[in-house]
Amino acid sequence: MHKNSRIKRTRDDNKIQTKKFGYYIPIIFIITIIPLIVYCKIVKLPKEAADFWLSDTHADFYSYYKSIALIIGTLAALIAYGGLYLNGRLPLQKEKRYYIPMAIYSLLVILSTINAHNRQVALEGFPDMYQGVFVLLCYMVLMFIVLNYTRNEKDIRIIVYSFVILTILEGVLGIGQYFGYDFLQSDLGRSLITPKIIDASSLKFIFGKYTISGTLFNTNYVGSFGALVLPLTMILYINEKNMKGSVLFGLAALLAFSIWLGCNSRAGYLGITSAFVLGLIVFRKNIKLHFKKLVILFGVFIGITFIFNAVSGGRVLNQFSRLNPANEAEEIQDIKSRQPVKFKEVSLKDNTFTLKTDKETLIGGVYDSKLEFRDEDGNLLEVNTDDKGNIRFVDEKYSEYSFNIDNKLTNIKAKIYGRNWKLYITKDNKLKVVSNNNKLVDPVEAPRFRLFDGRETFASNRGYIWSRTIPILRDTLITGYGPDSFPMVFPQNDYVGRFNVADKGMFNILVDKPHNMYLQTAVNTGVISLLALLAIWGIYIFDSLKIYLKGNMETFAEYMGAATFLSITAYLVAGLFNDSIVSVAPLFWILLGMGIGINKMIKVVPDNK
Repeated sequence: MHKNSRIKRTRDDNKIQTKKFGYYIPIIFIITIIPLIVYCKIVKLPKEAADFWLSDTHADFYSYYKSIALIIGTLAALIAYGGLYLNGRLPLQKEKRYYIPMAIYSLLVILSTINAHNRQVALEGFPDMYQGVFVLLCYMVLMFIVLNYTRNEKDIRIIVYSFVILTILEGVLGIGQYFGYDFLQSDLGRSLITPKIIDASSLKFIFGKYTISGTLFNTNYVGSFGALVLPLTMILYINEKNMKGSVLFGLAALLAFSIWLGCNSRAGYLGITSAFVLGLIVFRKNIKLHFKKLVILFGVFIGITFIFNAVSGGRVLNQFSRLNPANEAEEIQDIKSRQPVKFKEVSLKDNTFTLKTDKETLIGGVYDSKLEFRDEDGNLLEVNTDDKGNIRFVDEKYSEYSFNIDNKLTNIKAKIYGRNWKLYITKDNKLKVVSNNNKLVDPVEAPRFRLFDGRETFASNRGYIWSRTIPILRDTLITGYGPDSFPMVFPQNDYVGRFNVADKGMFNILVDKPHNMYLQTAVNTGVISLLALLAIWGIYIFDSLKIYLKGNMETFAEYMGAATFLSITAYLVAGLFNDSIVSVAPLFWILLGMGIGINKMIKVVPDNK
């Protein structure tokens, strides 16, 4: 900061500084406790959600209770804030430029819920997500409260230190997971996260050694979490002058780095890489001042990287190499080279099915409980059937096709260019596809964004998901389909698209999220709601650039304001490939509220002296 400038203060500072610690407890609870909640809830699904799930019940460990706790915690925080405001001890921050888009977003969340085709899902949320209308509104409320709470250094420290506590707890658990000891999978851990009616010994977790999921449900979301806490803890360490504080914050920074590195999330890697470049610019004048601390910190970072890479057989550096666009393009081309055909049509009509590629067409039909096959000209194709019922074609042109019909003449199993496909013969002799969740469905021809044709495998198959999601936005310009409604409007039965993903297709998964926070918002609550959020983020980023690009960091508030700016930037970049999830999103909105409050604190005005 220039010598001829000063920090702007408000007339209400004396009143604001009288806030007691108890008023922060709900916010501290949301930061330090809610992300750690892991407990099994057997949920009876509404019919709308059950139609897309494997059954009408779901055992949720990571999201259901977090969403309930978030709503309770936010209500408590709102009551605490309301008491301060009504008593005149916490005047409203004058930030209409934020309040207006926040109100627009909240209104569109409510309208999208009212107009939702699946009202119960919009209210409660979809399995594994549980970001219904009340959770989305909680995000806005939290941002509003923290924006108004952040008036002085004490407010900043309470919030930031809460993040440090969470980082240490997640870091200890995460490192154990990376090296093969997952507390959640121990006998004690299983007993703590399951009710007595469930046999905990039968639990199986999808993530093994050499990756970190923590208590955040999925390694991708750990990447978003790492993007939030790594800049924060690093700059806390750099700014701390006390030896004990330096050791504590240095440990937190090392754990944050380990979490971020060990989750193997390229979205998280990309977010922090972006923040690192921005950080070099923002802190360019301070690097020399803290050079020794930085050397120590980055030296240990390098050591952790070598250890993690060595024990995982090179997984870490391999993930980083995949950030290179040239390597990604090469991988896509390699997959395309292994794809012998491009599927043009996968359809059913009564008792027949049609499979059309850029090389041949196969038309199959069920006639008198027998399978018959014809080519595109209607010529009957000769087949051989072995004693197990396996059907193969005499014509070498169809050598990549095989079929099997069971003895009951109800199920047909097909293998088509290495892709497994199941059909069911109904009582009235019609054909249906057996979906990944064992439902009988008809294939659809979904609109697609053609830019991703041939690039379906981009970013771990996100190319395919995005190509079928973008056309949905034509119907959500004003309001969306409802909070958490994405899985029910995504064309799950787009079998042409699924057949064309990679060299084996993509069948046995429910596409329950777009893997893009921005598309997720646009589909669920509408394009205008997304524009409202972009306005909030854009205003914050513009303000932060004006303040921090000057590189004049002296006070704790300025250091933390810059750190928050980097964290928010990293999260928003990671959001290009990750979704909003209740395990992490509340932390983002709290940090954003704090960042806006800090920016208001440290706006400089000319000194009149």
